[in-house]
Amino acid sequence: MNQRVSLTKSHIIEVAAQLVREVGSADFHISDLASRADVGVPTIYYHFTSREQVIAEAQLANYFAMTVGLRDHFTRALAAVASGDQEAFSEALRGDLEQAWTLGGFDEQIGIMKMLIDVWADERTRQAFSDMLDAQYARWVSVLRDARDLGWLDDTYDAGLLVAIFWAASVGQAVIPRRSGLDVDGAAVGDFCLGVLRGFASR
Repeated sequence: MNQRVSLTKSHIIEVAAQLVREVGSADFHISDLASRADVGVPTIYYHFTSREQVIAEAQLANYFAMTVGLRDHFTRALAAVASGDQEAFSEALRGDLEQAWTLGGFDEQIGIMKMLIDVWADERTRQAFSDMLDAQYARWVSVLRDARDLGWLDDTYDAGLLVAIFWAASVGQAVIPRRSGLDVDGAAVGDFCLGVLRGFASR
């Protein structure tokens, strides 16, 4: 793919991501995208095989924009392990858990749950996203294992299982009944999860 074609596709995705944020995927129309991106409908279908693929890639772009803070927290956690700074590691981990929980909610247009539904609708985008999540999961497992080896975490815990549980919880909070009386904010979740990771060492 030459640079001009790549730039055109990137422009379409950028405009589509904005449009999805504004109207949601249900009310997303290729004709509206073409008008706003100042390209023809045939140009869009030159780069994408279907409306579903356009939406999926737009939502993937929205996911990357929404989760940039999570990548920053990981980078800080990695640096903290490398430098042996337990306090910095704890702060990076707390920040990651807090943001992940906050982003895990449901919004009809742009929440993480809706993004995942839209991404999963296109097989190619779903596969790329799954590969990315697999790599991200493996990196977090490695960091937690290194932190455990440093004695910062309870050495009886399985790092892979912990990452899986915390990831699932951050998304799963979207289905907690709103009338359950449970009022948990991201900061409380971060503190609780750190306590679990440390094996409630203070008990």
